[in-house]
Amino acid sequence: MHVLISNDDGIGAPGLRCLVQAFAQAGHRVTVAAPDGQRSAASHSITLFRPLTLRRAEWAAANVEAWAIDGTPADCVKFALDRLTSAVDAVVSGVNDGYNIGTDVHYSGTVAAAMEGAFAGVPAIAVSAPHGREDLMPLAAREALQAAQRLDAKRLPHMATLNINVPDCAADRICGRRAASLARLRYEDGYVEHSSADVGRCYRLTGAMAGADGGEDSDFALLAQGYITYTVLHFDLGMPGEAERFLQE
Repeated sequence: MHVLISNDDGIGAPGLRCLVQAFAQAGHRVTVAAPDGQRSAASHSITLFRPLTLRRAEWAAANVEAWAIDGTPADCVKFALDRLTSAVDAVVSGVNDGYNIGTDVHYSGTVAAAMEGAFAGVPAIAVSAPHGREDLMPLAAREALQAAQRLDAKRLPHMATLNINVPDCAADRICGRRAASLARLRYEDGYVEHSSADVGRCYRLTGAMAGADGGEDSDFALLAQGYITYTVLHFDLGMPGEAERFLQE
C-alpha cells in the first residue's frame, strides 16, 4: 500500500511521527506532506493569493519520503496528489493532538486534510487522540493502520472520510469500537481584548466546552464511556427536500 500522510499539527508533531512509524514498520510505502508549522483549526482553507514553498524533511525509514509545505493541511494533500506522488491507495491524517468530534470536525485541519483526499477519490482516514495524551498516539496510529488495511474489504462511500477518535483512558480500559454520530458541541467562549505594542488593540478567542447534545450514540458520549469511535463523514452537507420545502412555504 502507498499511503499519503498529513496532519494539521505540523511536520514535527509526535502524532505524525507515530502514524508514519506505524505504516512504515508494517511495510507500506509512505509519502508525508504536512504543514511546516502549527495549522490547527485551519478547516478546509486553501492558499490562493501567494505561492506555496516546500522543503524536504529528513526521515530515517527507507520507504518514507517527507515534505514540509508552508500551507494549510488541505493545501498539503492537494499539492502532494498533484505534484509529489504517484497514485496513492489511501490518505491518512493525524494523529491529532485533541479530539476531532461533533461540530468541531468543521473547524479541523486534520479532518480537512483527509477530506481533500476523499475529494480526489482516494479512501481517506482522519485519526485523533485526546489532547495531551501523547502516550495514546501509538495506539491511535495502530488503529488507523488497521482501518486502512481493511479499506479494500470495507469500502467507504465515494468521497467519504472515516473519522476515528481514541478515548481518554488507559489502553487496557478501552471498551471496544463503536459507530458514532456527531454530537453538537456547546462552548462558553468569546473574544477577550488585549493590547499589543505592534498592532494596538487586538482580540483573542478564549473559552471552554460547556457540554454536548446528541444522545448516547454520539461520539462525545461514546468516548466518555471508553469506546474508540468511528464516524463516516461525507462532503455533501445538503438536506434532501429542505430547499423544496422552503420554496413551497
